[in-house]
Amino acid sequence: MNGQNSDPITPNDLSARFEQLVKRKKAQLRVVEPLTAIPSWPTTMRGTPNTCLRSALFAGVQGKERIAYKKRTLLASVDGTEVRFLGIQLIQSDLDVWMQIVHLSRQQLPGFSVTFSAHALLTALGKGTGKSQHEWLKESMARLGGAFVEITFQGRDSFGEKGFLRYYRDETTQRYIVELTESMLRLFEDGYTHIQFEQRHKLRKQPLALWLHGFLSSHAAPYPLKVDTLHRLSGSSTTNLRDFKLRLRKALEALVVIGAIESFLIVEDAVKIKKNPTPSQQRHLISKQQG
Repeated sequence: MNGQNSDPITPNDLSARFEQLVKRKKAQLRVVEPLTAIPSWPTTMRGTPNTCLRSALFAGVQGKERIAYKKRTLLASVDGTEVRFLGIQLIQSDLDVWMQIVHLSRQQLPGFSVTFSAHALLTALGKGTGKSQHEWLKESMARLGGAFVEITFQGRDSFGEKGFLRYYRDETTQRYIVELTESMLRLFEDGYTHIQFEQRHKLRKQPLALWLHGFLSSHAAPYPLKVDTLHRLSGSSTTNLRDFKLRLRKALEALVVIGAIESFLIVEDAVKIKKNPTPSQQRHLISKQQG
């Protein structure tokens, strides 16, 4: 022993060191600026983030096929985006509800609530307004409010939030006051698509056709796709790929009928789709060609 004792570390010393570490960590963090506005679009359209359209976040399945994710689970999505989910699976009818609420909120600043009646929302979605439909809306709102979603862009930035929305409901009047969560609105910053509302309305009760409509709407010129890729991205519960191909053909036929696509061709495991781009998508294609 050298006879020299170091001074004991006091709680005050530990507290000071902890504060220094916290300050150092904060200095290294990227500052995320608050969301300043929600994009706007015509009344006939429904603006939807591409992340919601190009992944299994809102699956193209029937309500009875819905599953529960009991742990944070990586869902299928296009390259460049990772979507992790915890909660009761969201499907296309839940997307309809969220899109309509975003539509009502599009001309106001983020963080401000929007008010509507259950009757008005159900009517806008083309649904009945009886007791069962009101209960359906309550269940959908609960799923949207309770799901945990984490989105990672290009392996760099992750945004996580419990719920697409928070709400208050007056049980006497069945009026809702809803606040959309900022992290989910931030998905618009990574790109969004104008969905033709009337076309989508014609596809009610056809979940795979609804998912395809959104997915294809988000592409100006769809590239050839594998049946297996569409199977994964749509969140299909069909385990047999042959059965899924039959469903896929029927869904694509429905899109031809409503004019969403011109034609399609399924050859073995490949799907080729022809569609007319919207005016804005046409400008985008011309811009890409011009470099």
